[in-house]
Amino acid sequence: MKPTLIIEDIPFYDTPPEVEGSPYWVDLWTDVKGHKIGLQIKPQSYKSPSVSLYMGKAKSSEKSGHKQFEIDYDGKVFEVIVENGEVPSPMRKRIVAYRDLLLKL
Repeated sequence: MKPTLIIEDIPFYDTPPEVEGSPYWVDLWTDVKGHKIGLQIKPQSYKSPSVSLYMGKAKSSEKSGHKQFEIDYDGKVFEVIVENGEVPSPMRKRIVAYRDLLLKL
């Protein structure tokens, strides 16, 4: 299967429908030693105040879904706000650092 996104050397794949939507809200994932790293991809407009007001309850649902993902899949979810079609460098570094931590377990 071809990855949908590669961050540094980490391949991320589309999640199955039962993970992509409710209850987890995770778009892409990868496996590191039995632990899942999930990504929820958001457009840059997601940071705007008008979207924040409109998405209030949905954001709360997403956060609780991410916590449940972390319990059920023994990993972590990163909310990635893409900028010009790219994952920003600070977020890339956080994801790689978390992968490296999992590799040491």
